[in-house]
Amino acid sequence: MKLNLNDTFNKVLPADSITKNYVRQVPNACFSRVTPKIPGNPSLVHYSPQMLEAVGLTETDAKGEEFLKVFSGAAIYPETEPFAMCYGGHQFGSWAGQLGDGR
Repeated sequence: MKLNLNDTFNKVLPADSITKNYVRQVPNACFSRVTPKIPGNPSLVHYSPQMLEAVGLTETDAKGEEFLKVFSGAAIYPETEPFAMCYGGHQFGSWAGQLGDGR
């Protein structure tokens, strides 16, 4: 499996200077580096043929063990760093302030 990587987001934008992963406000950063929690028994439910093509993969790749491990968080793809996104938004009709995807 060979992904077409274009990971400028986490190379150019500011990262959280605190490396511990816990719930908090993260000022002046776009993301926090994290270590994924290994899933117990992941299984592939669905994949998008269009997205496979966009990242340089095939349907054969999507049905392989490496794909399942990487995209479930059970393995980290070589030369990549997992991160959690920082963002803001509305929830239930009110501004919720800073949020994060909590990876």
